[in-house]
Amino acid sequence: MRIALTGASGMLGGACLRHLAARGDQVVALGRGDGAAHAPMPPGVARRTTDYSLADLQPLLRDVEAVIHLGALRANAEADRSGCWPYFEANVRSTENLLIAARANRVRSFCLASSIAVYGRDHPRPWRESDVPAPQSPYGISKLACEHLVALHGEQADMRVVALRMAQIIGDDRRRRQGMLLQFIARAHHQQSLPLWGSGAAARDLVYVEDVVSAVVLALDDERAGGIYNIGGERAFSNIEVAQTINEVFGNPAGLVLDATRPDEAGSQFMNCERARRQLGWERQWDLRAALEDLRRQGA
Repeated sequence: MRIALTGASGMLGGACLRHLAARGDQVVALGRGDGAAHAPMPPGVARRTTDYSLADLQPLLRDVEAVIHLGALRANAEADRSGCWPYFEANVRSTENLLIAARANRVRSFCLASSIAVYGRDHPRPWRESDVPAPQSPYGISKLACEHLVALHGEQADMRVVALRMAQIIGDDRRRRQGMLLQFIARAHHQQSLPLWGSGAAARDLVYVEDVVSAVVLALDDERAGGIYNIGGERAFSNIEVAQTINEVFGNPAGLVLDATRPDEAGSQFMNCERARRQLGWERQWDLRAALEDLRRQGA
């Protein structure tokens, strides 16, 4: 299959590229040409730089059968200070341009990386695709807007469209070393204690990058009608559980330090993934410990 994939320089994009190239797909890796763009590409992958304008994208999607749209501006404090505008410019505009270019080139299917951030905290857990979205962040609002655009263009063009609402992805994300998990791994390597806010009870849905790749490929290959699917760990992993497991896997005897002067983060959030199991045949294969052990073997 000939596939265009955005966000190729990211952790998930790189993992998808390796899997698709290994099975013989021809992939056009699209990106803005940042520092990671010079990383070596697997065989069968052609790198193309784009500004995500419509005029730029239309020729790049020529002869493409499917689009996997992983590229996005992720949630970050700097962008949040400017409200929704940075996310709409980077996420919503690029998604609509991709959809218009895909329609012009008669692309058959379009897979969007959406997010758990579209859900509202007041919904009963686990969150299901049937819950009315109520995002509480500019990033979540932009992702929901992208979902609506994908559904609209898919219906108008008879293009199969899928949106995967992904939980927080565990992986060796070299571009986001400030994240809690990789900071904890680095401290564990140096046998330093792991600091936690409050009681460490705050919890979130986590899923290993290899399981997300599996979901993307299944969504791409499925010939039935598209839709929205939750892709996550189906439970809430507390910060203290994550920290303790990291210390055990990486052999860190330094333990944990709880800072009672700092408030616990937002409470638990996790999704039900039954629809993905039933309709895509997706099943999570990696639990938290297995994922961390795999990262240790990779030298994270």
